Amino acid sequence: MNIPSKYDASLVEGKWYDYWMKHNYFHSEVDEREPYTIVIPPPNVTGVLHMGHMLNNTIQDVLIRRARLQGKNACWVPGTDHASIATEAKVVAKLKEQGINKSDLTREEFLQHAFDWKDEYGGIILEQLKKLGASCDLSLIHI
Repeated sequence: MNIPSKYDASLVEGKWYDYWMKHNYFHSEVDEREPYTIVIPPPNVTGVLHMGHMLNNTIQDVLIRRARLQGKNACWVPGTDHASIATEAKVVAKLKEQGINKSDLTREEFLQHAFDWKDEYGGIILEQLKKLGASCDLSLIHI
């Protein structure tokens, strides 16, 4: 048996996360067990998670996995957005780079730019959580 001298996460972690997701290991349904729930404070749809998010999510993951090991009905609910003001600031900055002033747009035109931004960046955070191996119940999210 040849054991590599360095750990290559790309050969291991994606395979196991896909297996966990395929078997719904992180899904929770109401039953007779003691409930234990953590709700991730939703980050903005402004791009990517930062180190503070990573630390917070790691602690939450440890707590939810411990609750599962204790036999509790553990549900970790992921969040995706809560601060439209921050998203608006990003969209306005992007429009400015393109030479467009927000005040020159109708509400519907601006909303289309905002939804385009969400479509481009909204799923990045969830993909990052997956890469971390976060044991969230992703069936609860609809982007």
